Amino acid sequence: MVSVMLKVPRNVWFSVGLGVALAALDGYANADGRAWGDWLATVLFAYYAIYCTQNFARCREVHCAFTAPGFAAAAMLMLLRVTGLAHYAYSVPWAVFVASACVGYCIQWAYESRTGSIFLGR
Repeated sequence: MVSVMLKVPRNVWFSVGLGVALAALDGYANADGRAWGDWLATVLFAYYAIYCTQNFARCREVHCAFTAPGFAAAAMLMLLRVTGLAHYAYSVPWAVFVASACVGYCIQWAYESRTGSIFLGR
């Protein structure tokens, strides 16, 4: 399998900062009735879904088992919104994105506390 994953810093705070910055840009764009912020968010969500899927396939980090499908759901929700097929606030896909990250990392923390590892066995 050819990896399409780009190399990004594997730092949680980088990802949080990037997410906050893009959420602010998306909010700014939506306040003016522009769709470019939603398109940018769709790309971010899809990128992280692909990244987490590949990461889980390679090294089986616990959080990726939860974040990959959650991020994919957020991407689909935002795509439905930006194409006009669904009508809800731009915050709904963002809430799914954030909730997926929180659930994934909380479960990983509990798993690590119990086993001493953040990796699932094969």
